[in-house]
Amino acid sequence: MSETTKINLPVEAIRAYCETQLMQRLSLLGPAFDDWLRPDTDIGLLVEYAPGAPIGYFAMAQQEIDLGEIIGRKVDLRTQQEINRYCRKQLVDTAAPIYEPHSSD
Repeated sequence: MSETTKINLPVEAIRAYCETQLMQRLSLLGPAFDDWLRPDTDIGLLVEYAPGAPIGYFAMAQQEIDLGEIIGRKVDLRTQQEINRYCRKQLVDTAAPIYEPHSSD
């Protein structure tokens, strides 16, 4: 995990979970890098699914719950398309990858 994050994540457990899903990439968003991160702040995660993956809102909601249980706090799981278009580029460009298949971190 990046030295600039303000939260200690169970990265190996997250990666193991992602391996069981149709995820191509999972990244940490925004507030975990900010000084104002509080214990009650949701952890924003950006997910990219494999092309053509049949992921609907119910499956994504379950993944959000599952990841929250792994991390130990509420998770806000979003796809790139769900992020406000006015701040999308900045958020995507600054997101810190947690999981990518065959990543060596």
